[in-house]
Amino acid sequence: MKFNPNTQQLFTDGGVLIKRLQCPFRLDWSKLRPRDDPAARSCEICQHVVTDTAYHSEEYLLTLMQENPHACLKVDLSQPNLTLTFRHESN
Repeated sequence: MKFNPNTQQLFTDGGVLIKRLQCPFRLDWSKLRPRDDPAARSCEICQHVVTDTAYHSEEYLLTLMQENPHACLKVDLSQPNLTLTFRHESN
């Protein structure tokens, strides 16, 4: 996956947009309520589940966003399945 920190957009390696991250609350992962799934936590402010992208494939995340476009994602700039990009991507 590729992430542009300037635009806050997450893309597949092929350039397909997965999601533009735009959380108004910007809570730290450690402040979110743990769930049974270690790759997800709950935000008690917005009541959404936040999915950690480090644990999932881009195919899984694309399907998740297609099924629930308002789903929340966590991206850590140092996660091994992520490359930083500073250019515009498109499909």
